[in-house]
Amino acid sequence: MSDFTSEDLFEAVDRAVNELLDRGFVTGPPIDTLSLLRDEFGVRVDYDEPHDAPKYGDRPRRRQGPNELLLHPDSTPESQATLAGRAIAKKIIPVVLSKLGVVPGTENKGAQASLVGLVSARILLPTRWFVADARRAAFDLIELKERYSSANWEMLAWRMLDADDEPSVVAILDDGAVSARRGNRFSVNKSLTAAEQACVVLVQETDDPARVRKDDWSAAAWPTQGIPFRRIIVRAVPDEI
Repeated sequence: MSDFTSEDLFEAVDRAVNELLDRGFVTGPPIDTLSLLRDEFGVRVDYDEPHDAPKYGDRPRRRQGPNELLLHPDSTPESQATLAGRAIAKKIIPVVLSKLGVVPGTENKGAQASLVGLVSARILLPTRWFVADARRAAFDLIELKERYSSANWEMLAWRMLDADDEPSVVAILDDGAVSARRGNRFSVNKSLTAAEQACVVLVQETDDPARVRKDDWSAAAWPTQGIPFRRIIVRAVPDEI
């Protein structure tokens, strides 16, 4: 593969996403990825027949066609939007790679999976709007979810790291356990700071958003409609690095 920086990749992805949004006459969020997939790529979106299998994590009963996106009838709107976003990502990744001087199809499976995640997140949360919106909302997750309703909570949380020009950390907790924790300017582990932990405790007690400043960290936490887990998302900012 050709040599390129992360900034080169992000710029190429944002450019390809902007071109797609312009072609589809999309003027703002939320992004209707199902319509984009149908209208811009001619992909047929269909729903599997209802059945008695578990609602979450279920797979379609019939095989998906080559130019079709098959959705489970009980899947959430966010899940459907994410699947459509990933399908779109696979369509435009060859364009992105070509702009970077990479022959499409030569990337390994790990790189393919990472690219699909990166591109689909920027389709549902386009940089052209999300960065300014996140800063304007002071990174309030609930306010951002109202504006970007087609994106799921986890995608929103990780994209907040991209939009923040200051050092920050985001953690996702399921049933009280840290499932993931990332920083945008420095490496972190899964151990919460005192401010993050205090925020989590408040949310667990009240089921309302909470803010705490403690030991040179400021943290905000939000309960989400996580299923099958009780999910809490925390954003923390250090006073100094």
